[in-house]
Amino acid sequence: MLYKSTVLLLLGCIHFGAFAQVCDPLAAPSGLVSTFAEGIGAQLQWDPVPGSTGVQIKVTSPSGSTVTRRIIGFERDQFLVPDAVLVPGTYTWQVQAACSTVPPYDVTPVSATSTFLVGPAGCPATVTDIDGNVYSTVQIGEQCWMHENLKVEHYQNGDALPTGLSNPAWTAAATGAFSVYNDDASNKAAYGLLYNWYAAADARGLCPTGWQVPTDSAYGQLINFLGGPAVAGGTMKATGTLLAGTGLWEDPNAAASNSSGFTGLPGGFRGFFGDYPELGTHGYWWTRTAPSSNAAWNRRLNTYTSHANRFSANKQNGFSVRCLKD
Repeated sequence: MLYKSTVLLLLGCIHFGAFAQVCDPLAAPSGLVSTFAEGIGAQLQWDPVPGSTGVQIKVTSPSGSTVTRRIIGFERDQFLVPDAVLVPGTYTWQVQAACSTVPPYDVTPVSATSTFLVGPAGCPATVTDIDGNVYSTVQIGEQCWMHENLKVEHYQNGDALPTGLSNPAWTAAATGAFSVYNDDASNKAAYGLLYNWYAAADARGLCPTGWQVPTDSAYGQLINFLGGPAVAGGTMKATGTLLAGTGLWEDPNAAASNSSGFTGLPGGFRGFFGDYPELGTHGYWWTRTAPSSNAAWNRRLNTYTSHANRFSANKQNGFSVRCLKD
């Protein structure tokens, strides 16, 4: 038995010596993939550097904070980030291998950056409403937005929204209705439709299935993510001006960068008395949140400043609508 054990041990040493690889300190880990499962966490996997003796994993949260985890002592090709320490949003991560177990560890280059998403699935490329209008989308922070104004003329259940209301009928309306700015069909194509608040808040649903007219707090989350009300407007406005022939905003379109991808347009509004002011200078978007029986919160962008203003307006006003993914 002693002889047999010695032979097996020698064979094991020969096998190890034949296949052991020398760690290459110039080879970064590659092939990064990740999967997130609710209740479990994010499983991170990669192709290890052969012969490495450990790794350092760097994970950056949606807020920008960074956590590193060092695991030294053996070749490593996966790591689980527990669900309990994760918040919704997009994370980035990288891996660096070590070729030694003692400082300075003879480390390899850092891998390319990979990402994983915690929470609801990210934005689809497009979304289609019940009328067949197709809208492109944009991911902004943890939220998925349409980056075009709504043009739908029917609720989700197929019921038609009233339109073509006279000025007195528009003022008196206490149920959903929409208008095209100045009754000019070309403005629908350029800016979308203008809805009174009753349409935006109707339980039949103005947005496509799986999408919603945002609450006041949802817009607040967006604007805080973009730096706050004083600067968010610049990141939300489409660029260019009418005078320069490069956009739809009147001069000066101050601070407009559209760096968020929201692509806010100056669609004006239909007023309480049925008039159509401010095309080219202002854009207004309803929330479905109402602070009183006759007024509701909305957001406004303007050509003169970088502000994204919040204020309440009479529910009979006709404003643009953007939809937010549930």
